[in-house]
Amino acid sequence: MNDQERLLTIFLRLQSGAHLKKSQLADEFGVSEKTIQRDFALLGGFIESQPMIAAELAYDSKHHTRFLKGKSLFNKKEILTISKILLENRALNTEENKAVLDSLLALVSKDEQKEISAIIASELLNYAPLSDTQNRIDKIWEWSEAIRKELVLDIRYQSPYNIEKKHTVFPVSLYYDSHYFYLVAYNLKHSSYMTLKLDRILEWKVSTEKKPDISYGKKFRDGEVRNKRVDSFMGRERTIRVRFSYDPTIVLDQFPTARIIETSSEGNVIELVSQDTLGLKRWLLSQADALTVLSPNSLVEDMKHFIKNMQENYKN
Repeated sequence: MNDQERLLTIFLRLQSGAHLKKSQLADEFGVSEKTIQRDFALLGGFIESQPMIAAELAYDSKHHTRFLKGKSLFNKKEILTISKILLENRALNTEENKAVLDSLLALVSKDEQKEISAIIASELLNYAPLSDTQNRIDKIWEWSEAIRKELVLDIRYQSPYNIEKKHTVFPVSLYYDSHYFYLVAYNLKHSSYMTLKLDRILEWKVSTEKKPDISYGKKFRDGEVRNKRVDSFMGRERTIRVRFSYDPTIVLDQFPTARIIETSSEGNVIELVSQDTLGLKRWLLSQADALTVLSPNSLVEDMKHFIKNMQENYKN
C-alpha cells in the first residue's frame, strides 16, 4: 500500500466514526509511528482547509486516539434542547424526524452523542407522528423557494370536508403552528389572502398567470401578523383589554405586542392587539376564571354566549 492509499484508508475510517490509535496504525501498515503522526498532520491540515467538511481532527487524551469531531455552532446542550423540541412538536414523520436528529447528533463527538441519545431514548422510542405521515421536509423547501422566487402557482387543494378545489395563488408566507405547517397565499380570483394547510395541498405547478400587483398597504407582513394571533388563520384586527389574575407573562408571551396598562389587587389589565378568529376566543376561554374580557363590548358578549352554551352542555 502506497502513501496515498494509506492516507485515504485512514481518512475513510475517521469519516466512519472510528477512533484511531497511532501505534495500532503503525503496526497495521508496517510503518513508523512518526510516519502515522505525519499522516495525521497532513489530514488535519487538509480537513481544516476544506469548508465543506464540517469536522476537525481531534485528539482523545484519555485513550490516545485521533477522531473526527463535528464542527458546530451548537454545543451538546443546545442540540439536546433542539432534539427535545423536535420530538415534542411531532410535525415530521418518523423517518424524517430520525434523519434530522441523526444530522444534529453528527455535529458533536461520539461521546456527546451517547450522552444526548441516552437522555432522549425513551422519547425517541415512543415518538408518535401525526396521523398524516406524508414527507414534509422537501415540501416545505419547495414552497419556501416558491415564495422566495415570487412564483404564481396553480394548486389542487383538499378542503377539511374532503372536497378538492383548484386555486391560483401567489404564496407569501409559510409558518408552523401547533403541529402543522400553513401557507398564506394571495388568491388571484378573489383578490384576497387565504390560509392553506400545507398537508392539504395535493399538487402544484407554475401558473401562466402573472404575479399580482399588490399595493403597499395590502402587502402581507409575516412577523407583524404572527405577533397578533393565536391560531393559524386570519381575521379582523381588534384591540382588546382583559383583566388577568395570574402571572401576566402567560398573556404577554402569547401576544408579544401586549402591554400592562393597570395593576391592582384583582390582577393586571392588559391591552393587546389580535385577529378576531375562533382560536382567539378559545384561547381566552382556556384561561378559565383567571381572565375576564373587558372590551370591546362585542367580544364580551361573544364570551358570555360561549360560556352559556358550555353550561348547557353540562346540564343533566
